[in-house]
Amino acid sequence: MFSCCSSPTLEAKANNHEAATARREYKNAERDPEKNPFLQRNLSKPTTDLDTLIHLISGSFGTGVFATPSAFANAGLVTGLFGSLIIGFICSHCVHILVKSAHELCWRHQIPILGFGDIAEVTFREGPEKTRKLGTVVKIIIQIMVMIIAIGASAIFIVFVAANLSQVVNYYTESDIDIKLYVFIVGLVATVLSMNRELRVLVPFTLTSDLLVLFCIVIVLVYVFDDLPSITERPAFMPAIRLPIFFSIVVYSLEGINVVMPLENNMKTPKNFLGRFNVLETGLTVIVCLFTFVGFFGYLKYGEKTLGSISLNLPEDEILAQSVKVMLAIAILLSQPLQFYCGVEFSWAKLSPIVGKRWPSLRGTRGEYIYRLILMLITTSLAVGVPYLDALIGIGGSVCLSTLGLLFPTTIETVVYWRNWGKWNWKLWKNILIFLFGLLIFVTGFAGSIALLVITIQESGQPEEGLLLSCKQFVDQYSLFK
Repeated sequence: MFSCCSSPTLEAKANNHEAATARREYKNAERDPEKNPFLQRNLSKPTTDLDTLIHLISGSFGTGVFATPSAFANAGLVTGLFGSLIIGFICSHCVHILVKSAHELCWRHQIPILGFGDIAEVTFREGPEKTRKLGTVVKIIIQIMVMIIAIGASAIFIVFVAANLSQVVNYYTESDIDIKLYVFIVGLVATVLSMNRELRVLVPFTLTSDLLVLFCIVIVLVYVFDDLPSITERPAFMPAIRLPIFFSIVVYSLEGINVVMPLENNMKTPKNFLGRFNVLETGLTVIVCLFTFVGFFGYLKYGEKTLGSISLNLPEDEILAQSVKVMLAIAILLSQPLQFYCGVEFSWAKLSPIVGKRWPSLRGTRGEYIYRLILMLITTSLAVGVPYLDALIGIGGSVCLSTLGLLFPTTIETVVYWRNWGKWNWKLWKNILIFLFGLLIFVTGFAGSIALLVITIQESGQPEEGLLLSCKQFVDQYSLFK
């Protein structure tokens, strides 16, 4: 009787002891400095901390900073101010826990480099038994989404640059050159820039892009602070039904999750990517504060007249204001190779052995250049020939950015540390709340993009008008996209 009653107790104690041992082992995953997996990285041209910071700012900066005033227009001054800071913190936190989980897995398995998809695969394979069969599936999903963002963002960037340049050139030359010619020329330049295979070589381009965006911000702020209204003239809050639009714009403007792991994987000192006052924290703090500053004062200046991009609120007949469009176009063109690199970086690594086995002459550099050329031809063809491109890419962006930026990082951290957490652990519930917020962004962003697609189709009488309307819609409403 005694043995029958005590056996389960002893078994439970043994299980608890085994679980406690496992937790101690996982907690001590940072152990021996001599076994530091990052020392095994074999990089021909690693990037420095400053190089990585410049790329990180460029990857998250984009043109989204000029869309934040329109986000405030859907939230009000007070809600917009605190909401932007909170959402910025959430997005930054998700990037942090993704990289932190990657570092933990590298230590556990002595792997020097892990891409986004590899992180998910390793995570699920060592997670709870029910998740172990999902590793490969989740990896493929992430890789497809990264490619959609890389190709889609590049195509949208080409359209954006062409649309802005055509507006300025046609205005001052009083000409009516076909927009497709601009797209073709911009695509050709982007193709040349995208042939670069090294992040280190891209630094001057991304630095120039960052500086041009900063110049544009300064010019915008000159107009904004000219006769700035009192804060009492703008509503502090907006109806709750408009908040999902605010959430979507801010998240899509801030999100740059697709560039994070390629940047970290190419660092000379990856441990400096995380930690207080290091690359990630410094870069994202600058970005979030700048976005919030521009959003607050931009909305304070223009109120309900704020357009999708505050640059469109500037006077059309002043050269200084028109220069913003030109500088933005150049900045986006110079940042496009970074977005493209993040899609090529992992996909060519998977394709290279297959291509080399089938066509030995295409092994190595030659094959990669041909692969990059083919992808850019596809991208430029999309920009030239696909009607409603911005709305279609917006649908993909709303799905991919919310999933990669909010849903997957929280899920990955939870599965990586599941042995350490009980069901009442605060980190578990924190991740659940962020996951639910990500679902809200997913649904509202997807619905908004579908609505934009429907409106675009209704307003376009013929498919041939698709690109022209796509350019106009994008320039007017590109705050929906990153």
